[in-house]
Amino acid sequence: MTQLSLYWDADDEVEDVRRYTTGGFHPIRLGDVISSPSGSSQYRILHKLGRGAFATVWLAEELRAPSQRYVALKVCVADADPSHELSIFSRIPQGEETQDILRLRDSFSLKGPNGVHMVLVHDVLGSLLSVVRSPVGQKQVRMLCRQIACGLAALHRHGIVQGDLHAGNAGVALPTLNEHSPREILDYFGHPECTIILPTVLPEHPEAFPPYLVPPISISDYMVSKDPVFAKMPLHAEIMDLGNALVIDERVRPFCTPAAVCAPELMFGRVAQSNDLPPTRASDIWSFACTIYELVFGARLFHFAAPNDALLGAMATLCGEVPLVWKNYWNSRERLSSMSTDFTRGCQCRVATPARTHHERNWRGAHAGRS
Repeated sequence: MTQLSLYWDADDEVEDVRRYTTGGFHPIRLGDVISSPSGSSQYRILHKLGRGAFATVWLAEELRAPSQRYVALKVCVADADPSHELSIFSRIPQGEETQDILRLRDSFSLKGPNGVHMVLVHDVLGSLLSVVRSPVGQKQVRMLCRQIACGLAALHRHGIVQGDLHAGNAGVALPTLNEHSPREILDYFGHPECTIILPTVLPEHPEAFPPYLVPPISISDYMVSKDPVFAKMPLHAEIMDLGNALVIDERVRPFCTPAAVCAPELMFGRVAQSNDLPPTRASDIWSFACTIYELVFGARLFHFAAPNDALLGAMATLCGEVPLVWKNYWNSRERLSSMSTDFTRGCQCRVATPARTHHERNWRGAHAGRS
């Protein structure tokens, strides 16, 4: 990774500037027009929607659409496998069965100073967590969870493991977004608080860096605040970001499931055996359960989760027992062996059942008497 010293440090809301190097991010400025190689598609960058380890995501307007249309441009790092995510989408048929999975609208390659980048074009989705925490979404959590379940089931039926399912990788459709002008949207968020990229020493390839880094906006906050029609509509959740998905029984993808939603069998392999096992349909379901918990109770099931013995102990306490195959490792670790533990050959068990959390008690009280 590039060693870089800046006059002004960036905060945690933006991507790591050191990833702007060969094989890394593509430098993008607000107002850039990104075109497909054939020129048939053109998109003008309006603002940033998000960023991850392998891509930045941008709000853009489609310049050659017959009417105003916004899209989300996912610009992948140059060293990403350009064919993998496309092959995943090719397995997903369009239709009612897959309506809870974000569709791929367009894709093309983009050549830049850091390499050739795959660009994926999707509809713009709002933050699921932001919407759920608003008055608009609080009454529709059960329906949103059901839609995510349907999307996950559809992926599994078509031989795909999502592999990275959490609340940040599901979004809410914004069917009335195109009715808002760019000025209305940008005026709502105000002047971007950019971090200027000014290295203390002139880098070897200055063209690899953008002139500034932009923190992302929450387009769902705008819609909840400024669109009364959206605020009264039934919400629709969609699973997005299939960059870490894999075909069932595929064994070549790296381990990418976040610790907070990682299934116990995968976490045990990582912690105890230094073995990054590939995700499975079963581990997807565990991740989905953790996601439901966060959406319903407003907090993560495992706080400050990291691949360590503490997380394994928390998982065992929650589930109620420890698999027999964990026994040797369990007894060799002071922190784990001190727990009152029963071992079983199956997947159910008996450890002290944890007390209900504050969030659970409040939720149960508020929903008392409901079916």
